[in-house]
Amino acid sequence: MKALILAGGRGSRLNELTKNKSKSLVKIFEKSLIEYNLDRAVELDVNEIVIVVGYKKEEIITYIGKEYRGIKVRYAFQKKQEGVVHAIECAKDSIGNSDFILMLADEIVLDAKIKDMMKKFKEQNLFAICGIVNEKDKYSIGKTYTAMSNEEGRAFRLIEKPKVKINNTKGTGHIIFKNEILNYIERTPINAFRNQKELVDMIQVAIDDNRKVYIYPITKNYININTKEDYNLAKKSIKENNPKVLIIHNQMKYYGGAELLIVELANWMTKMGIKNDILTLSKSKKVEDLLIDTDIIIPSNNIDLRPPGYKNIKDIFKAIRVFRKKLIEIKDNYNIINFHDFPVTWSLWPRKKSAVWFMNQPPNLWSKPNAGWFYKLLNKIRIWSDRFIVRHGINEICVLDNSFHKQAYKRYGINSNIVYCGVNHDFFSYGNREKAIREYNLKGKFIIMYSGQIAEGKNTLDCVKAIEKIKDKIPNILLILIGKEDLKYKTEMDSYIKERKLEKYVKFIGMINKKEKLQDLYKAANVGLFPVGKQGGWIAPFEMVSSGIPTVMSSDMGSSTIAKEHNLCIVTKEYDKAILEIYNNYNKYKENTKKAAIYIKDNFSWKQYAERMIYIFRKTWKIP
Repeated sequence: MKALILAGGRGSRLNELTKNKSKSLVKIFEKSLIEYNLDRAVELDVNEIVIVVGYKKEEIITYIGKEYRGIKVRYAFQKKQEGVVHAIECAKDSIGNSDFILMLADEIVLDAKIKDMMKKFKEQNLFAICGIVNEKDKYSIGKTYTAMSNEEGRAFRLIEKPKVKINNTKGTGHIIFKNEILNYIERTPINAFRNQKELVDMIQVAIDDNRKVYIYPITKNYININTKEDYNLAKKSIKENNPKVLIIHNQMKYYGGAELLIVELANWMTKMGIKNDILTLSKSKKVEDLLIDTDIIIPSNNIDLRPPGYKNIKDIFKAIRVFRKKLIEIKDNYNIINFHDFPVTWSLWPRKKSAVWFMNQPPNLWSKPNAGWFYKLLNKIRIWSDRFIVRHGINEICVLDNSFHKQAYKRYGINSNIVYCGVNHDFFSYGNREKAIREYNLKGKFIIMYSGQIAEGKNTLDCVKAIEKIKDKIPNILLILIGKEDLKYKTEMDSYIKERKLEKYVKFIGMINKKEKLQDLYKAANVGLFPVGKQGGWIAPFEMVSSGIPTVMSSDMGSSTIAKEHNLCIVTKEYDKAILEIYNNYNKYKENTKKAAIYIKDNFSWKQYAERMIYIFRKTWKIP
């Protein structure tokens, strides 16, 4: 099965919206018209997408590229705009022997029952099935076509742009065909009024041959965009068809990877017409300034929450009570609750609401080997309680990669959704290396750089231990550590550095408040190093790679499976050997990193991350 999308039209009636661009690339909420149709093709998991281009074809080809979300894209060229049948004829060679679903790039079909339509097509071995909308407005039906059918939905007559209202059936361009429809192109008569072959007439010839053509109510929300009024209607319909989302996270004061993820998700949801707010225990001015149109709701509390987390069990249960109380007040204002990190996942149960948990990993408190029997017993009770609450209170779990997917299934018996995190490749691909070298006095240094929380859970001390082993093998080596410091852990690191006389090899920079400085520092590095364990650290290594810097990461990191599979980083726990390998073959690893950066750009954008999450939100919201 292939998808055939017609995108050759100019769209002159959209006036200024198409003045300098293809109609199919006009955006509604940061998403082009053609992408709404491409997503339907992805939903059907077609083998290939064929796009018929014409006006400004290079613009479309450059924008979409050779594949879309993992599906190969092929292009066919329509020199003259001579109607839908002619466009299909132009794509005949690209379609080959495959059955295909036709879509028009200027159609918006919301809540499309596309899979159900495909199922009917296959199970009943139909020749064609036309997606239709039940429409009362005569003028609206007259814009496309109508279908006359029997009670089972078998069509016996299609009428192009009917002047008189016959019924409430309005046809769409979403039609699934047997490949044999291509044989009917030659037999299709030329329309006397438009002097071209019409799609409806081609299908009617097949109907007259006793081919099984059915209609199927594909949606209640359909707009064919030809005018500015259509565009505004589509914008309104998309907004009304989206859920309102409440994100719940422990804190938004300290801006780490989890908080970056939430800000990007919130902003992309806003751009895509989805109202969203954040319920949390704290905030910072930086987070407020970064958010586009998201309210931060902070219930009254006196909980001192600092990285790496809550101070004690008492504060954890206090936080649950605070979140629970506020949720009772506001939960009915939203359609979806999006939880981030334990213990907020406990704050809704036993009340019911469509809920999606973005799980960094299953919570596992009090698991240190030296914990007493009481805490070990308490941990077992908490794990059982956690399993029960999640199974009965969470609709969908989302994870970053396959390793977390396995953990979620082991803990909860739930098949989670793998949603790759976003990386701001374009931002980190730029940077002023010389500026950072001057500002931080780094001239002549071979720089190993770590970025993230300076904490036990991130194994930051392992960076120092790696440098200690190779300090005599790499001239002027310097380890730079960037990030919020856990004071107790920093004290331990300082003692280790002082005892071994490593002061000249290690430089703590602390938190970077301006992303531009971090951008410059990344460019100043020679090697990125991330010895992080299983908790967190997903984004920073790939930001470093986006900067063009060869990077070493721990094999314990959740993202290591992706990094290894696509050769994005060196994945190991022998950090000293990996750094030496890069140092001795630097040009080779720089070239490898260029390729890795391109993969990250194509597969890990924040827009892609948000779209995947929104798809899951909408799917969860629609659960009856």
